[in-house]
Amino acid sequence: MPQFETEFFSSQIFWTLISFIVLFMALSRWVLPRIAAILQERTRLIEMEIAEAHRKREEMESLKSEYATKLSEIDQEAKKMFDESEKRIVEQHNRMMGEWKSEMEHRKREFLEDAEVTRRQAIRDIRNQSADLIITATEQLIHQKVDNSEAQKVLEETIGELEKEGSKRRS
Repeated sequence: MPQFETEFFSSQIFWTLISFIVLFMALSRWVLPRIAAILQERTRLIEMEIAEAHRKREEMESLKSEYATKLSEIDQEAKKMFDESEKRIVEQHNRMMGEWKSEMEHRKREFLEDAEVTRRQAIRDIRNQSADLIITATEQLIHQKVDNSEAQKVLEETIGELEKEGSKRRS
Protein backbone atom coordinates (compact mmCIF):
# COMPACT_ATOMS: atom_id res chain seq x y z
CA MET A 1 0.00 0.00 0.00
CA PRO A 2 1.48 3.24 -1.07
CA GLN A 3 0.35 5.37 1.82
CA PHE A 4 2.40 3.35 4.25
CA GLU A 5 5.60 3.61 2.31
CA THR A 6 7.99 6.10 3.89
CA GLU A 7 9.29 7.63 0.67
CA PHE A 8 5.82 9.05 -0.05
CA PHE A 9 5.19 10.43 3.46
CA SER A 10 6.55 13.88 2.86
CA SER A 11 4.63 14.42 -0.37
CA GLN A 12 1.48 13.04 1.20
CA ILE A 13 1.82 15.35 4.20
CA PHE A 14 2.48 18.32 1.87
CA TRP A 15 -0.56 17.66 -0.30
CA THR A 16 -2.71 16.91 2.71
CA LEU A 17 -1.75 20.25 4.23
CA ILE A 18 -2.37 22.07 0.95
CA SER A 19 -5.76 20.36 0.55
CA PHE A 20 -6.64 21.15 4.13
CA ILE A 21 -5.64 24.82 3.77
CA VAL A 22 -7.53 25.21 0.46
CA LEU A 23 -10.59 23.47 1.86
CA PHE A 24 -10.37 25.56 5.05
CA MET A 25 -10.07 28.79 3.02
CA ALA A 26 -12.98 27.85 0.80
CA LEU A 27 -15.11 26.89 3.78
CA SER A 28 -14.16 29.96 5.80
CA ARG A 29 -14.72 32.30 2.83
CA TRP A 30 -17.98 30.98 1.38
CA VAL A 31 -19.63 28.30 3.48
CA LEU A 32 -18.92 29.27 7.09
CA PRO A 33 -20.07 32.93 6.66
CA ARG A 34 -23.35 31.68 5.21
CA ILE A 35 -23.76 29.23 8.09
CA ALA A 36 -22.85 31.98 10.60
CA ALA A 37 -25.34 34.38 8.94
CA ILE A 38 -28.05 31.73 9.05
CA LEU A 39 -27.26 31.02 12.72
CA GLN A 40 -27.26 34.76 13.54
CA GLU A 41 -30.56 35.23 11.72
CA ARG A 42 -32.02 32.27 13.56
CA THR A 43 -30.73 33.64 16.88
CA ARG A 44 -32.20 37.04 16.05
CA LEU A 45 -35.57 35.46 15.13
CA ILE A 46 -35.61 33.37 18.29
CA GLU A 47 -34.78 36.44 20.39
CA MET A 48 -37.54 38.40 18.62
CA GLU A 49 -39.99 35.58 19.24
CA ILE A 50 -38.97 35.42 22.90
CA ALA A 51 -39.36 39.22 23.21
CA GLU A 52 -42.76 38.99 21.47
CA ALA A 53 -43.78 36.17 23.82
CA HIS A 54 -42.74 38.28 26.84
CA ARG A 55 -44.65 41.26 25.47
CA LYS A 56 -47.75 39.14 24.83
CA ARG A 57 -47.42 37.59 28.27
CA GLU A 58 -47.32 41.04 29.88
CA GLU A 59 -50.25 42.09 27.70
CA MET A 60 -52.19 38.98 28.77
CA GLU A 61 -51.40 39.65 32.43
CA SER A 62 -52.61 43.23 31.94
CA LEU A 63 -55.80 41.97 30.26
CA LYS A 64 -56.23 39.39 33.00
CA SER A 65 -55.88 42.12 35.62
CA GLU A 66 -58.38 44.33 33.77
CA TYR A 67 -60.74 41.38 33.42
CA ALA A 68 -60.50 40.60 37.14
CA THR A 69 -61.13 44.28 37.97
CA LYS A 70 -64.13 44.47 35.63
CA LEU A 71 -65.43 41.18 36.95
CA SER A 72 -65.23 42.42 40.54
CA GLU A 73 -66.92 45.70 39.50
CA ILE A 74 -69.70 43.76 37.78
CA ASP A 75 -70.02 41.52 40.83
CA GLN A 76 -70.28 44.57 43.10
CA GLU A 77 -72.79 46.20 40.77
CA ALA A 78 -74.87 43.01 40.65
CA LYS A 79 -74.77 42.79 44.46
CA LYS A 80 -75.80 46.44 44.68
CA MET A 81 -78.66 45.87 42.23
CA PHE A 82 -79.73 42.77 44.16
CA ASP A 83 -79.67 44.69 47.45
CA GLU A 84 -81.66 47.56 45.92
CA SER A 85 -84.17 45.12 44.45
CA GLU A 86 -84.50 43.34 47.78
CA LYS A 87 -84.97 46.70 49.52
CA ARG A 88 -87.68 47.72 47.02
CA ILE A 89 -89.42 44.38 47.49
CA VAL A 90 -89.35 44.74 51.29
CA GLU A 91 -90.63 48.32 51.03
CA GLN A 92 -93.39 47.28 48.64
CA HIS A 93 -94.28 44.35 50.92
CA ASN A 94 -94.43 46.64 53.95
CA ARG A 95 -96.49 49.21 52.03
CA MET A 96 -98.91 46.55 50.81
CA MET A 97 -99.17 45.06 54.30
CA GLY A 98 -99.88 48.53 55.71
CA GLU A 99 -102.57 49.10 53.09
CA TRP A 100 -104.03 45.69 53.78
CA LYS A 101 -104.03 46.29 57.55
CA SER A 102 -105.68 49.70 57.17
CA GLU A 103 -108.26 48.17 54.81
CA MET A 104 -108.94 45.38 57.30
CA GLU A 105 -109.28 47.92 60.13
CA HIS A 106 -111.66 49.95 58.00
CA ARG A 107 -113.72 46.86 57.18
CA LYS A 108 -113.70 45.80 60.83
CA ARG A 109 -114.97 49.23 61.88
CA GLU A 110 -117.65 49.11 59.19
CA PHE A 111 -118.63 45.61 60.27
CA LEU A 112 -118.81 46.61 63.94
CA GLU A 113 -120.82 49.71 63.04
CA ASP A 114 -123.16 47.66 60.88
CA ALA A 115 -123.45 45.06 63.61
CA GLU A 116 -124.25 47.77 66.16
CA VAL A 117 -126.83 49.34 63.85
CA THR A 118 -128.35 45.92 63.20
CA ARG A 119 -128.38 45.12 66.92
CA ARG A 120 -130.10 48.41 67.73
CA GLN A 121 -132.58 47.87 64.92
CA ALA A 122 -133.28 44.34 66.18
CA ILE A 123 -133.77 45.65 69.72
CA ARG A 124 -136.13 48.35 68.39
CA ASP A 125 -138.05 45.79 66.36
CA ILE A 126 -138.28 43.43 69.32
CA ARG A 127 -139.48 46.27 71.57
CA ASN A 128 -142.05 47.36 69.03
CA GLN A 129 -143.29 43.82 68.51
CA SER A 130 -143.25 43.24 72.26
CA ALA A 131 -145.18 46.46 72.81
CA ASP A 132 -147.75 45.44 70.22
CA LEU A 133 -148.05 42.00 71.80
CA ILE A 134 -148.33 43.44 75.30
CA ILE A 135 -150.96 45.94 74.15
CA THR A 136 -152.92 43.25 72.39
CA ALA A 137 -152.64 40.92 75.36
CA THR A 138 -153.55 43.66 77.82
CA GLU A 139 -156.52 44.77 75.74
CA GLN A 140 -157.71 41.25 75.57
CA LEU A 141 -157.31 40.84 79.32
CA ILE A 142 -159.03 43.97 80.40
CA HIS A 143 -161.07 44.57 77.28
CA GLN A 144 -160.07 48.11 77.06
CA LYS A 145 -157.73 50.16 74.97
CA VAL A 146 -154.27 51.24 76.28
CA ASP A 147 -152.59 54.08 74.41
CA ASN A 148 -149.07 53.75 72.98
CA SER A 149 -147.31 56.08 75.42
CA GLU A 150 -148.50 54.09 78.44
CA ALA A 151 -147.62 50.82 76.77
CA GLN A 152 -144.16 52.12 75.85
CA LYS A 153 -143.56 53.23 79.43
CA VAL A 154 -144.57 49.83 80.83
CA LEU A 155 -142.44 48.08 78.18
CA GLU A 156 -139.36 50.18 79.01
CA GLU A 157 -139.74 49.39 82.72
CA THR A 158 -140.14 45.68 82.01
CA ILE A 159 -137.13 45.55 79.67
CA GLY A 160 -135.03 47.48 82.19
CA GLU A 161 -135.90 44.94 84.88
CA LEU A 162 -135.15 42.04 82.51
CA GLU A 163 -131.74 43.54 81.62
CA LYS A 164 -130.88 43.95 85.31
CA GLU A 165 -131.78 40.34 85.98
CA GLY A 166 -129.75 39.21 82.93
CA SER A 167 -126.66 41.16 84.05
CA LYS A 168 -126.95 39.70 87.56
CA ARG A 169 -127.09 36.18 86.11
CA ARG A 170 -124.00 36.79 83.94
CA SER A 171 -121.99 38.01 86.92
